[in-house]
Amino acid sequence: MFFGDKCRALSIWSGTGDHIQECTLADYAWGMAIIPGTNEAVVTLPLIKSVQFVNITSLVPGKVLKVSDRCQGVAVIKNMIILGGIGKVHFCSMEGSLLKTVDVGRGCLHSLKANKTGMIYCCEAKGDTLYCIDINGAVIFQYSSPEFKGPIDIALDGKENLYVTTWGTNKLHRLSKDGKLIDIVLKKEDGLNEPYAVAFNKNYTKLYIANGLGIENKEVLIFDCA
Repeated sequence: MFFGDKCRALSIWSGTGDHIQECTLADYAWGMAIIPGTNEAVVTLPLIKSVQFVNITSLVPGKVLKVSDRCQGVAVIKNMIILGGIGKVHFCSMEGSLLKTVDVGRGCLHSLKANKTGMIYCCEAKGDTLYCIDINGAVIFQYSSPEFKGPIDIALDGKENLYVTTWGTNKLHRLSKDGKLIDIVLKKEDGLNEPYAVAFNKNYTKLYIANGLGIENKEVLIFDCA
């Protein structure tokens, strides 16, 4: 499934690049998180400070809920919607009520991902920093380095290692779940060109990277995983 900041639709594509179906959303979309144990996802609509639910089986758009910030990153954990705003992480009920807000970084938190133990990873692209917080909002660690410029999206593998795209350096960084650099998996010479989204398939045999954050010719790269 793909969309971006210039798209009002959520699209489903096959693993070989064939367009299957799409549904129209209430406004321009950015982040998406699947609600565990359901066929629903929640999508952020930052320009109208809202989130929208979508049935990912039928691709029928659902209700739109107003939120208090221009949120981009989103994760769902322990029956809470967790939203990345401007230097803040908002914890909301599934009905959209604000439960609490914690300060994380200073800029926009473009991507949020949660692992199985409740650790929440947050990408702050303009601050060149990855934050990890717990379910209470306490910062566990933060990661930055000279080559870590513009971290904008995160994917987790089966061992819960982190794969972070940095559009400022055209790289895919692999970190351990406790924030230690393992290696640089992919670089510009591998085809990365302002990469802004990364995802695995269900069994971690394919890795997808969306190129073209600020360029016209956008594309999705597909890599086989050993």
